[in-house]
Amino acid sequence: MKKNRTFALRMLILVLCAAIEAAVFYAPSDTEVRAADNTELRGIWVSTVANIDYPSTQTTDSNVLKSQLIQVLDNCKDMGFNAVFFQVRPCGDAFYKSSIFPWSKYLTGTQGLAPDDDFDPLEFAVTEAHNRGMQLHAWINPYRITNNPADNQYLAKSNPAVLNPGLVMTDSDGKMYYNPGDSGSIDLIVRGAAEIAENYDVDGIHMDDYFYPSSDFNDDTTYSFHKDEYPNKADWRRANVDKLVETMNEKLHSIKPEIQFGISPRGIWANKSDMAEGSDTRGGGSYTAIYADSRKWVKEGWVDYIMPQIYWNIGYEIADYTTLCNWWSDVVRGTGVKLYIGEAAYRTTSSSIPAWTGESGTNEIRTHILDGRNNPEIGGYCCFTYNTFLKNRSIYALMQEMNSEAANAPQGAVRANSDSAGANNQTSDNSGDNAAPSEGGSLSSNDNTSSTPSDKYVNKFKDMNDYWWAMDAVNDLASRGIIKGRSETEFDPDSLITRADNTVLLLRVLGKTAAFTDNFDDVYPGKYYYNEIGMAKALGIASGVGDNCFDPDATIRREDMATLAYRVLTREKLLTTIPNTAVLNNFTDSDDIYFYAREAMAACVDKKLMGGYGDGTIKPKGYATRVEVALFIYRISQLINN
Repeated sequence: MKKNRTFALRMLILVLCAAIEAAVFYAPSDTEVRAADNTELRGIWVSTVANIDYPSTQTTDSNVLKSQLIQVLDNCKDMGFNAVFFQVRPCGDAFYKSSIFPWSKYLTGTQGLAPDDDFDPLEFAVTEAHNRGMQLHAWINPYRITNNPADNQYLAKSNPAVLNPGLVMTDSDGKMYYNPGDSGSIDLIVRGAAEIAENYDVDGIHMDDYFYPSSDFNDDTTYSFHKDEYPNKADWRRANVDKLVETMNEKLHSIKPEIQFGISPRGIWANKSDMAEGSDTRGGGSYTAIYADSRKWVKEGWVDYIMPQIYWNIGYEIADYTTLCNWWSDVVRGTGVKLYIGEAAYRTTSSSIPAWTGESGTNEIRTHILDGRNNPEIGGYCCFTYNTFLKNRSIYALMQEMNSEAANAPQGAVRANSDSAGANNQTSDNSGDNAAPSEGGSLSSNDNTSSTPSDKYVNKFKDMNDYWWAMDAVNDLASRGIIKGRSETEFDPDSLITRADNTVLLLRVLGKTAAFTDNFDDVYPGKYYYNEIGMAKALGIASGVGDNCFDPDATIRREDMATLAYRVLTREKLLTTIPNTAVLNNFTDSDDIYFYAREAMAACVDKKLMGGYGDGTIKPKGYATRVEVALFIYRISQLINN
């Protein structure tokens, strides 16, 4: 559990997304915008595992739980903290109403037992933190199921570990963990985080530093299926953790693009003696010890912030605080990922090292904060853990002193990843603005020479100003009820689109309906897309992914968007000629197109339903965005009407 400042809030201009029916869409930017000078993360971890911070006593009494949480938040506010990292899943459980994980034993004393009076600690904490002007980040431990082997026999019957024993592994210490090498574990962890993002007004989702529990983890059986692809087992393990981080990043930002997703890894990524890019240290690094390639996550843009737990003092021989702060500053520089420093406030009450005892410990923390404020790459800090400040009134007073001048916690920039970050940047050219892809300029004429909007563009949605090239498409589809914005004035052009929404749009533009008697097993009654996916299945428009599943909430890549449309348009006899795939040679990344999608993409390019980008690419693996799909569907409607 561990975690930064300086004033460079990033507003990014393009990355991809969209959702349709009750859709929520948001707009990214990759332009750097300097934040106000009084912006700094001043965070504190509130730990619930083993009742470190909250609640002090396990109870179902909602009045006790409320009063203790109010006291925690009041004290945090009093010390000048502006962000609380509240541990809501300490051990495969929940401090909130979850349809996936059982209530935590650390809350009520018995796993699966709910608090009285329908009390929801996370909902209450979010509201009360926001009322005090503080952010509330939901902190989860991803893989851990039990923190004590004695708890293994007391899991609730509804616990996913009980329902899915094949995902569970026991480490040499007797504790239970979800197997990081099983894709089912990744799906479970990501769904759990997505549930929080969907149901609570949290400012962020935060993961701590627990990944593979140890190098002794007995995952030989799982690894045996991947040996050919990963001859080195350590590389395979790192790839598994990478997949979790990348998938979590994509899923959370598809739900709420402005959400802040970050991780607090070990302070040491790797030692220079082991890895050339490592730090000049001699401590345990996350790269080899727990298979967490935290440096890669930053370079790939898979996190909004990184909060390394630099839990050592200045001058500590094997892991000097200043050396590590400078190393992490170099890692984040130019990436757009924010750097916050995880501070070891707990050492002032638990360490016998002279640098941390008495007044020296107070001064150590003071110097750390001041040094961070003088480092342009560091955007703030986060202290572990809350109860330390109650035990040591000297550092309680220190925080009041250091935070006497108010500062706002950085807001989450609506997220878009750049090409250099290895993410899903589809619609921006190399200039980094919202220039149109080379898709055809004006949507109501064949004149492709215009580079600015003309008076004929009527802007229904206020966040479409920079997307004039798609304005006709969006307004036309919205006026016909085919697509909806987040509100009457917001379209959220860059949010990721899901398989369900893409299918629903295609069904609507075709004007098709059908009676149906069954649906996909993972398309549930009550979902806004339930009826339309059922009709699309009956009509043969929607195809599953196996085992009668549709994976409705997965994002869709451009080549798959084209493939679905091509199949439907061919069946409807709107496309009748065999496409010439040679047209794809005009794009520098045509080799990236999967074989199954080549004819589809060629047909869409030939019929001018889809085009490339200003940099000569077509980005088949890019995730389709709301504005891209609107333009695509609009052109399909023109093809139908012609």
